[in-house]
Amino acid sequence: MFDRILRVLLTVLLIAGLFMTAQNAYFLRLAKNEYGLFCTLLSVAVLLTRLRHTLRDLAILLLSTVALLVIASRPDHFRPGVPLILSILGLASLAVLGVRLFWCRDASRGMLFWGFAASFALVSSGWVLPGLLAWGARANPKSFDLYLLSFDASLRFQPSFALGVAFLRWPLFGKVSTAFYMGILCLCTLVFADHLQRNVKKAVAIFSAFFCSSFIGILFFNLFPARGPFYLFQADFPRRPLSLDIIRHLHLEPLNVPGYANAMPSLHMTWALLGFWYSRNAPLWVRLVASAFLAFTIFSTLGTGEHYLADLVVALPFALMMHALCAFSAGWTSLWRIRSVVFGAAAAILWMTLLRFQPGYFWVTPFTPWAMIVATITATLFLEKRLAETMQAGEASYADAGRNPAPVAASVAALASDAPRVEFHG
Repeated sequence: MFDRILRVLLTVLLIAGLFMTAQNAYFLRLAKNEYGLFCTLLSVAVLLTRLRHTLRDLAILLLSTVALLVIASRPDHFRPGVPLILSILGLASLAVLGVRLFWCRDASRGMLFWGFAASFALVSSGWVLPGLLAWGARANPKSFDLYLLSFDASLRFQPSFALGVAFLRWPLFGKVSTAFYMGILCLCTLVFADHLQRNVKKAVAIFSAFFCSSFIGILFFNLFPARGPFYLFQADFPRRPLSLDIIRHLHLEPLNVPGYANAMPSLHMTWALLGFWYSRNAPLWVRLVASAFLAFTIFSTLGTGEHYLADLVVALPFALMMHALCAFSAGWTSLWRIRSVVFGAAAAILWMTLLRFQPGYFWVTPFTPWAMIVATITATLFLEKRLAETMQAGEASYADAGRNPAPVAASVAALASDAPRVEFHG
């Protein structure tokens, strides 16, 4: 009886909390102005439909969305639109996941628990991260964009401006790329949900890497605050780039640039890399989706002017570091895990140090910046492959021990039989 009362109480509290959220002015303002929030909530809907996609669940989701939408779209809030619909869809998905968890009595309860916990964490971070980014912008009003612009120009072309012009020339290409950019968290929840149905422990590690990279990334943002070429050039991006000769002789100094300092390293690139790596043993269609996200994330981060190429390069060792930090199955004594963490952190900091204090080094010869990019990519992919093999071996050993405990017991018995016998005489 008590168990049933508790389930009813939790259900009522959850639904009441979501109804209050749908009427909260701060939430609605964030959903309208911060694409990160409504894309985060959309990723919760992706997670739900991947875990529970029966007609009954979809019907409940639709009815819940309509009910919350009626509350949220009152005249004293703001009119219905795509951001609002996506946000409310995510809230309704969170409600369905929670109710399913509270009333579940079968073996899927563990899967639903972690799905709900991950969704709640994502939605909560969607409220917190904008505030942290705003704090970072106030704490670091000066931006190092000129240093990143100098590096990109040392490649003897400017990737962001080249792709920005391509977006103007082929608008559909730009719109598709931007959609992938905005929906990157949907890849995170898709890969997480795929593993959650097969291996809960690995799924938790995967979500930890995605989730923690946001907060650790903010620390790195404050080590090297930068905004992106769109914020530096504003209306002149991408049609009016500075010439390579002018950039080469620029006096590099920190500038006041509007916007959040969230360019270095690119978290979108970090998530796309993690999603691509974690989809290695997933179904073919998931791998194809992850590959598409990786490709279009490269295009969109540059073409929208949100990032320089240097941001994407530094995202490689940063993503490797996060991958290794959350590689729980490898064990902390694994050499490849330790090497990956050390290399990832050291390479990211080395890149930021050179970009900040030795920008002229990249102009010595065109070979220098390209060689560093190739070396960073090669080392990162090599270490990631070794780390993945170590993780797979660790997961296999755990699985073998669980399926066949007899050899373990036999080994213990053998050790016991070989131990010296001690006789006590009273």
